[in-house]
Amino acid sequence: MTTVIKKANILYGIELQIIENAIIVVNNQGVIEKIGKSSHLTEGAYYSNIIENKDTCVINAEGYMVIPGLVNSHTHIGDAIGKDISSNADLDTRVNPNRSIKKTILEKTETEQLKQSMKNTAISMLNKGITTFVDFREGDLNGVKLLKTATQDIPIRNVILGRIDFNDFYGDAGDSAEVTTATETMDNNTFDDDGCVGNKLKNKEDVLKRGKDMLNLCNGFGISGANECNDEILAIYRNMAMESNKQNICNKKEKPIIAIHAAESDEAVKESLKKTGKTEIERTIHTLNPDLYVHLTNPKTSDIDLLHSAHKGVVICPRANGVLGVGFPPINEMLKRGLTIAIGTDNIMLNSPDMFKEMDFLIRSQRAYEKNISFLDAKMVLQMATVNGGKILNRNIGRIENGYQADLIFIDEYDIDMYPMHDPYMSIVSRCSERAIKATMINGRFAHDKSNIN
Repeated sequence: MTTVIKKANILYGIELQIIENAIIVVNNQGVIEKIGKSSHLTEGAYYSNIIENKDTCVINAEGYMVIPGLVNSHTHIGDAIGKDISSNADLDTRVNPNRSIKKTILEKTETEQLKQSMKNTAISMLNKGITTFVDFREGDLNGVKLLKTATQDIPIRNVILGRIDFNDFYGDAGDSAEVTTATETMDNNTFDDDGCVGNKLKNKEDVLKRGKDMLNLCNGFGISGANECNDEILAIYRNMAMESNKQNICNKKEKPIIAIHAAESDEAVKESLKKTGKTEIERTIHTLNPDLYVHLTNPKTSDIDLLHSAHKGVVICPRANGVLGVGFPPINEMLKRGLTIAIGTDNIMLNSPDMFKEMDFLIRSQRAYEKNISFLDAKMVLQMATVNGGKILNRNIGRIENGYQADLIFIDEYDIDMYPMHDPYMSIVSRCSERAIKATMINGRFAHDKSNIN
């Protein structure tokens, strides 16, 4: 079924250009086929033929600002069961993957409770205009399966980045030697001259099989951090993704994504330098070769230069960094070097999955930090939450443009908090809320509609 959205004010293309009284034509695959002003598009035979087709669905969007669906580029929805527990504790105490309150909660909570809290979070994101989320999924294969099961009935795009539990595979080489887990080895700082731990994998073939099974279920790997991995582990992740990509090219599937947390805190940077003589980014840029770096709250200037020269995507999580007290990412320096920056809401344990709150906090905190009223204009921030998310994922999402998925948000221009919108970009970034979102469309179909738009 073809869908025609008419009389809409839209944010078009990579520049989010405002087009008033526009028409969007969506084909039966949920892909945007044609966009134009009503006065131009209605004149030709193309539009007449579509409108006269009895199978065409026409949506009158007068009074709505139609914008691209929001791309939440970094989440951990698995810890939604632990909202605000130990809210004044530091980063390591709350979310360290090997020894934290989060780890304890996830281990002690019943599977059904975890699944329901994930499902609730996905529904919450959909209600808030998020059409795609990128999740770092802990718990090995079972963790990936749990998230897929929890969200299977919810029409939201998920990009799931799994993580192998190497504690299943690490130990001393000798059969009679005491087994030391990967976690313990890293905690004891027993690196060799190359920055690798001395212990070796018990069975590399089993690891490769686990990785292959994981990539058959999800979209890539989401790695906690360089300080939790030796160089052997990082190289294994890289090689598994490369091998999988060869198969995906043959089968016309998407390339696996590798993402990793980096430079989230000063302590993490110092730990990496102490152990290896390199920053996390210096270590991983070649050994792992990730597509995306998450956080970068405390990178060295040389790190930013490396990211620029290697064309890496960056995801920032301002509210999470704020609540954990680890600082502000150097966005000004990143933008000067032309890095593509996207936004994520991070752990549900720390934050609500609300991209409007994220954008509002980002623009205000950065202007205060830079002491510059013109720094980070609102359109740029909105691009980080839409266009840039699609760009760093290399997917046709995040913008209203021919050939892109029709993932759209319908915002009520007459909502009491929005009207009148003298600067639509700033109004969306700083005033929009769940109440103003009257409908969310994914793949050209309404996934959430509070107003029966027709």
